[in-house]
Parts: sequence; C-alpha cells; structure tokens
Amino acid sequence: MQQLTGLDASFLYMETGGQFGHVGSVTLYDPSTTPGGSLYDVMRKSISERMHILPPFRRRLVQVPLGLDHPYWIEDPHFDLDFHLRHIAVPPPGTNLQLSELVSRIAGRPMDRARPLWEIYVIEGLANGLVALYIKIHHCTIDGVSGAEMTSTLLDTSPTGSAIDPPQHAWKPDAIPGELEMLRRGIGAALLRPGRAARFAAGAVRSLAQSPEFGPLARDVIGLDRLPVVGGLFKRRGDQVDAPLIPQTRAPKTPFNRSITPHRRWAFCSIPLADAKLVKSAFGTTLNDVVMAASSGALRRYLERKSALPEDPLIAMVPVSVRSAEEKATYSNRVSSVLADLATNEKDPVRRLLRIHESMKSAKRMQQAIPANLLQDFTQFATPNVAGQAARIVARTRIADRMNPPFNVVISNVPGPRHPLYLGGARMLTYYPVSAVAEGQGLNITVQSYIDHLDFGLIACRDLVPDVWDLIEDLKDSFAELVRLAEAKKRA
Repeated sequence: MQQLTGLDASFLYMETGGQFGHVGSVTLYDPSTTPGGSLYDVMRKSISERMHILPPFRRRLVQVPLGLDHPYWIEDPHFDLDFHLRHIAVPPPGTNLQLSELVSRIAGRPMDRARPLWEIYVIEGLANGLVALYIKIHHCTIDGVSGAEMTSTLLDTSPTGSAIDPPQHAWKPDAIPGELEMLRRGIGAALLRPGRAARFAAGAVRSLAQSPEFGPLARDVIGLDRLPVVGGLFKRRGDQVDAPLIPQTRAPKTPFNRSITPHRRWAFCSIPLADAKLVKSAFGTTLNDVVMAASSGALRRYLERKSALPEDPLIAMVPVSVRSAEEKATYSNRVSSVLADLATNEKDPVRRLLRIHESMKSAKRMQQAIPANLLQDFTQFATPNVAGQAARIVARTRIADRMNPPFNVVISNVPGPRHPLYLGGARMLTYYPVSAVAEGQGLNITVQSYIDHLDFGLIACRDLVPDVWDLIEDLKDSFAELVRLAEAKKRA
C-alpha cells in the first residue's frame, strides 16, 4: 500500500455536490492514416501493453475509517479495463459545439471511488472524420505536468509505433485491507501527528529564516520580525528589500465568483505559438505573461459587455510546478501556486501586459524563496474529517455568494510535447485541457502547448458562465490585438 500525500488527498476532500476533483484533456486525431481497426481497439491495445508503466491505472483508494488519516492506494484486485474505456459518438454533423456539450456533461459527473479513478472516452462522429479522445482522471493522481507525461506514455512518437519493454515482474494485485487494519493505521497516525506537527513548525520557521530572500521579505512585508522568539530569527537575516508587486487585497467580485453547481460548460480554441512568441519578444516578457495578458484582455472584454467589470483588477491564481528532473514520470502532485494582478482595469493592452509581467516576476520571486516542500509538508496535517467537513460547510452555506474571493480565476499554462504523437498511426492534432472549477471560482482557463500551437480549454460552471464560447471569441480577439501591436512595434 502507498499512502496519498496531503496535497494529493486534498483534491478528494474538496469534492462536494457541485465541486469535482477530476481533470483531463481532449485530443483530436485524424484516423485516415490508421492502418486498420478503430481507434477504440487501438487505444485498448495501447493501454494493455503499457499498463506496467502506467501505475495509476490499476490502483484504487482505500479509506481510513472515521477520517483519521489520508487514504491509501492499493493495486485493485478487481481491475476491469472495459469499465474505464468507453466508446461513444456525437450525432451528425459532429460540430465543435456538439463535442463540447458531450464533454461538458461527462465532466459534470463524479467518479466512482471504489474503482481506479480514470476514464477514457473514444468519441467518433466528428466533422471531417476526426476522432476525439477524452481522458478524465482524478487530480489526486496527477498534476498538469504528470498528466502530459501520462498522455505521452499512452501514445507513440512515430506513426509506426514505439517499442515497449515488457514488465520485469508479473503484476500482483493487493488484497483489500479490512476496516480493523485501516483503523489501526489511522489511530497510529493520529497519535503521532502532534509530534510531527511540532517538528514541522520548527523546521518551517528555520527554513524560512535562513532563506536569503524570504527572510527579509517576511520581516519587511509580513512583519514576522515582530513576533516573539520567531522574530529573532528574521531580524538576523539579510538586507532590506523592496516589497513585492503581488496582490495585497482580496479579489473583486465578478459574475463567476459565486457558488457553483455540478453542471459544466467547456469550450476550446488553438492559437499559433509563433504569434505568442512574437508578442513575447516584442515587449520583453515571458510566454506565460502573454497567455495571461490575452486571458486578461478576454476577461475585460467579456465583463465590459455585461457591465460587470470591477474597478479593481482581477486576481489570477497561477499553478507553478515544483517537480524536479528526478521526479519525472512520478504520478502525483508536485505543484505550488502564486497570485498575480491581471491588470483588467488597464485599458492599454501593452501596459496591461507589462503590469502582469512585473506582478508575475514578484510572485515567482516570493514563491522561489519558500522551500518547495513546505506547502506539501503542511498539507499532511489536514485530516480528512476536518478538511471534508470544511468543504461541505463552504458549499452548504454558499459563503462564496457573500464574500470576496481570494482570487477570481485560475490560469494554468502546462508545457506539452514539442513533437507529434500518434495513436495507432493516427496523428494527434490538438491537446485541449479539461480542468476543474471550485467554490467561488466558476471559471478556469488552462492552456497546453503542443508542437507549434497553444491549445486553450476553458471550463466553467454552466449556471455562472453559460456563454463560455463568447469568451473564447474574446480570447481570440485579445490575442489578435496583442499580435497587431507587436507587429507594429517590430516595423517601427
């Protein structure tokens, strides 16, 4: 058995009636180059051959009674591949809107925790003879980076296929442990938790105080030097530094910052990577800054049209991977996050981009100054019964309808493969993310790069953002505006 980390398990505890913890992607294929057989048959064969290098596919959860500790993974003795692989189709003419409606409905269904937490849908009937693959998997298993690695593992790097080494050992399922055994584990963990928490707190303060950047920041910005005992550690560290340009207040309210329902809307589009790079080079920013600026411009257009643009700038939560090279192909969550000013109260697109660039620089500086393992270690002490009850109270009381949110929207940029991938000879054309929304944040913008384009997937609560395809058009217009300005600067 392998226990989930606190961060992995947090995506289980967040689930309520309207909030789900699964994420995924929709990839499109041209099956005209497939030598024979349906992509469903090819996908089934690919999974069967690679099962030994896809450990999340055969592991299921075992809960600890009374929520005394985080759940465990076991190798499912009742694993059934055909339960997880589904073959469906959209009716003619197979438009993008029909595909998005189908994916939206599947994304709005919870997953069965008595089985491995993944599903794959092979979707036929699309226009131009294309076939879609919707991979739906729980966030407690993967983050964005490991999800991209999983897709690359499932597929081939050439049309003729990839050689797969056979497993070194035969797969052995686990026996499902009894309630008494799991209760003993939970009680043991509960008894050890106070001591572990005390050691963690001491280590965390020591690590932060010794950080060459966070020590001065903590003193000057947060005021930790004024705390008894702990403050002495920070007073001895480093020189004065400028306060970071990160949001210091709560985010403003918008129409999509309310309590969510289980129903979803999902829309997608692709942007040439060359256009984003042109903007990046013209104004001296990063590619992620350009993605955020285009998203900010889209949100500004969308909210202005609804007469709902706040005077204060929207705040984005931006996931940041802390996965090291040694942790490649490790299927778990190795991610932190930063908050950034989206400058939606700035009319000028270039000034908006530069404000975002400065905000992200400061946010990343703060994030890098904090030890990478600190957040992950902290989540170990949130017990399931407390965390789950907190999520249910937030949903039941609809507190998001009465308070300003800590941030308005999640904007995530995940690096994907720079080379083509294939499924049984069929080339993968696009890589659209299907992420998740949370209480109080009814909109998520995620982009996955693939070869020479950026593939956007916008998911929203159906009741809060019913017109998510309008937001896609705003995103295209916002990108086009930045490209025009970059081209003009290049000519000048």
